[in-house]
Amino acid sequence: MKRKRIEINYKPLHVHVAINEVGSIASLQTYDAATGVYEADYTLTPLVLLPQCDVIDRDGIIKEHNINAKLINLKWNEIINGKKTLIESTNNSYEITQDGTNKGQIKVKKNAALLHPITLDFYAEYLDTRTNQIIVFKKTKLIKCINATDANPLLTLDSESTHLWNPWEDAAQQIITAKLMVGETDYTGDTVKRKFFWYKLRENGTLTLAGSDELDMDIISANDNVLVVDRDMMGEKQTYVCKATFSPTGSPAASPTDADSTATTTVVRRLPPFDYDIINIPNRIAPGTTVVQPKVIVVGPKGIISNAMQELRATWYKDNTVIGTGESPKLSAVDVTSGLLGVEVVDKGNYKMLAVTDEKIITTNDGKAIITK
Repeated sequence: MKRKRIEINYKPLHVHVAINEVGSIASLQTYDAATGVYEADYTLTPLVLLPQCDVIDRDGIIKEHNINAKLINLKWNEIINGKKTLIESTNNSYEITQDGTNKGQIKVKKNAALLHPITLDFYAEYLDTRTNQIIVFKKTKLIKCINATDANPLLTLDSESTHLWNPWEDAAQQIITAKLMVGETDYTGDTVKRKFFWYKLRENGTLTLAGSDELDMDIISANDNVLVVDRDMMGEKQTYVCKATFSPTGSPAASPTDADSTATTTVVRRLPPFDYDIINIPNRIAPGTTVVQPKVIVVGPKGIISNAMQELRATWYKDNTVIGTGESPKLSAVDVTSGLLGVEVVDKGNYKMLAVTDEKIITTNDGKAIITK
């Protein structure tokens, strides 16, 4: 007898980790030496940081995307002036969540000192149950305190650093609003002393103004401190960057430099885990029936998804032959009764522009790009 081992060649998991600030408390503090007041004061209202750990299994075996609840060997370290200290459960300056979907979340209950920033170092492991390999998640977060009398402008967005978009539940249009603070003063509405600029991170790694490319169909408008985007048109993900120039005398620069305040959000299209089944198929078909109309239903974490075909494509088969497409096609009764009926449901993905082989975009007579899923 001859034997040969056959092993499954799993695709590597796509992993992503980002440390998001939860709530309105930011990781940049100011300190007024004259009054002894911190803004924000973490001893009164803690800074909450959530390391968002995601995996995508292109083989579809691991269904969930966010795997915080399954992290192991999780730890945070505090680094101040180059000294690294493990944050133990007895450390009253921090509180770490050890269970659930927010596992790894840390509450910071101490203030940073002027000129002595705190670097929080996150580490955790995840067991890839397909291969029994360990995947490591690592990320750092800087907490800095500056003098309130000479505070640098702080630019923030109301969209997380990594913003997940579920097209089944969330509107396609997203309004992203920027806010500019200098110390305790909000200069967002002071059009004399600040200017806002919106950019897109292009595939080649460069930043160009949002809407400057004729193919920026995701940009609805970019006005002052508000960017409005159509997430249906952005692709699988898109990074938007806001920059701001500021002058306390009322003469902000007409264009930003690398030293000016910057805030970034990456919007990611993400469907939740789903399953599907066939209904409307009788056990027996009456003689003389020529057409049957089965239906595929898609079920997500919250139950049946009524608008599932907005993002999915259903293909119907008799054995291995395609006999129909769509959510509920009219099929020949002969096809249904003479073979094995099956349906395959796949994600159509984001909208794409039609192009010819040399990557030239196909347009209509009036020059508009043709898009499809």
